Amino acid sequence: MLQKAVVKGVIDRTHAEIEVQRQGACSHDCGKCGGCGHPTERIRATAINRIGAETGDVVTIEGSSKQILGMAAVVYAIPLVLFFVLYGVCAGLGLSEGPAACAGIIGFVIGILLAVGYNKKVKASGKIVFTIVKKG
Repeated sequence: MLQKAVVKGVIDRTHAEIEVQRQGACSHDCGKCGGCGHPTERIRATAINRIGAETGDVVTIEGSSKQILGMAAVVYAIPLVLFFVLYGVCAGLGLSEGPAACAGIIGFVIGILLAVGYNKKVKASGKIVFTIVKKG
């Protein structure tokens, strides 16, 4: 996944602090859109700087596809899987559709809570790896 970022500081010869404007789920740049009315959020992170970018440079960064797909699986798949598993277990135990659906909804909520917790853990660990691939 490629994104534009601004180098806010050089940490050492191979790392830089970058600032990325968070993009909306619709893949549009919120800074240029007035559609949803959400305030733009800027995210600071550390990136591998093999090209010698300096403070103030606008750069293109690349995130690890493996990490991004893993996070997407946690955020999107786990709540759905828990919904269907709990619904199926309750239906298999002979419960009617209403209680089985309620159990499925509880599973979905648990999945969302797990995803939020995982997101906080990953954010706090700083293990999302970005690499500066080019200037401009």
